[in-house]
Amino acid sequence: MKMASLIRSLRWLLLFVCLLLVGLVARTFWFSTTAPAPSPGLAQSLTPWSSTQRMAALGRLQQAIRYRTISQDDTQLLDTTQFAGFRRFLAASYPLTHQQLQPRLLGGGTLLFTWPGRSVGPGTVLLAHQDVVPVEDSAQWAYPPFGGVVARDSIWGRGVTDNKANLIAQLEAIESLLQEGYSPTHPVYLVLGHDEEVGGWRGAGRAAAWLKSRQLPLARVLDEGGFITRRRVPGMQGRPVALVGTAEKGFLTVELVARAPGGHASMPAAETAPDLLLSALQQLRHHPFPAQLTEPMQQLAGHIGPHLPWPQRLAFANRWLMEPLILRGYAATPAGAAAVRTTLAPVRLQAGTKDNVVPSEARARINLRLLPGYSVATTLQQLRALLPDSSRVHLLVVGRPAEPTAMPARSASADYELIASSLPSRALVTPFLMVGQTDARHFTGLTRQVFRFGPMSDPAGFHARDEHLAVSSFYEGMRFYRHYLKNLPE
Repeated sequence: MKMASLIRSLRWLLLFVCLLLVGLVARTFWFSTTAPAPSPGLAQSLTPWSSTQRMAALGRLQQAIRYRTISQDDTQLLDTTQFAGFRRFLAASYPLTHQQLQPRLLGGGTLLFTWPGRSVGPGTVLLAHQDVVPVEDSAQWAYPPFGGVVARDSIWGRGVTDNKANLIAQLEAIESLLQEGYSPTHPVYLVLGHDEEVGGWRGAGRAAAWLKSRQLPLARVLDEGGFITRRRVPGMQGRPVALVGTAEKGFLTVELVARAPGGHASMPAAETAPDLLLSALQQLRHHPFPAQLTEPMQQLAGHIGPHLPWPQRLAFANRWLMEPLILRGYAATPAGAAAVRTTLAPVRLQAGTKDNVVPSEARARINLRLLPGYSVATTLQQLRALLPDSSRVHLLVVGRPAEPTAMPARSASADYELIASSLPSRALVTPFLMVGQTDARHFTGLTRQVFRFGPMSDPAGFHARDEHLAVSSFYEGMRFYRHYLKNLPE
């Protein structure tokens, strides 16, 4: 009797497994993309620049790179002459933009241009930034970092990808439209920040406050962030994927301070301040924040999933069952882990002044990028709960934290479709979560429709050596912004 009951149970189990497998395979075959239809052909909808005009624009980008507009946390170290020279260069290079859009200077370096619309209505903010990060190893660059050299079909230099190619492409597009006598239906605000690399509080932050104080409504914001890549989306190598950031992670820097009696290095105590600090760091690193698919990453799965090889497609088509496997795959690489969890990275360690002295204090700075759904307050609470000895290891907040995006921009919207239609039709456009920090976050309280995307193809060397961008990608950026501005939703 028991044997017969067991056989019946096994049959039912086998039937369930078979039905489950059939269901998984069927869902995979029926899995279709949620991406918008491809553009009918961007090149046909634009008046292209002549080769002479393109070369002149490239020359202006080269000149822009030669200005050493390096941002500094300490404003006393800022070389204001470089920024002032850069602003004079822009004024001379784009006379119509400066005459008709009449820029105002905010925070000592940020330019806010106002392009009046033909009628009153919610405006559009276009963002870029003038500042760049420092260069630490100029002798190891293939070309001088501030040379703006054109070689091997690319333009090389600090800031070309972050963010002067976007900045110059935007101005080239606006200047060309002004030459034709074009004006937008509703106002367009061009914000060229000067301190994005150190938080943007004096620049884009003040521009957002200026708009808010005058109760100027906004429909949408477009800033740097994602880009077009053929190499960086697993399973999509060789196919251009345009990553449009619909949300971004939060930013938090904390400092761990460990204190214990010091003394002579020949007679160290059983537990020193550096020991306490290392123990605290290990505790935090060994307890990572849980991985999860936020709304932008779920949308990315829906967009790229149908185009992936069969095993990945099977997993993405059946996320209800296989999400743990998907998260495990993401968490296996630094870039993937950054997209699905709050990350924690020790960035500075400091202890001791002499080889024969045990320091009484040791410090470590840690940078965290917060996943949407984690607030600064809850993150700090979790960190403090993990500290092994809170009486001797203290946690302090450094600088100004930034909360993650509370509500992502809507991808099912005319604003998102305009970005998609402004790109070459061969690109697969998808939302994603921006893991870095942008000036766009200062505007999230003014409109939900904040997008983070720059029309560059596989830019190289962000904040690193040999930063460069294909010349053809710069020209594509000019066409993108021209189309985008000329076709803003009414």
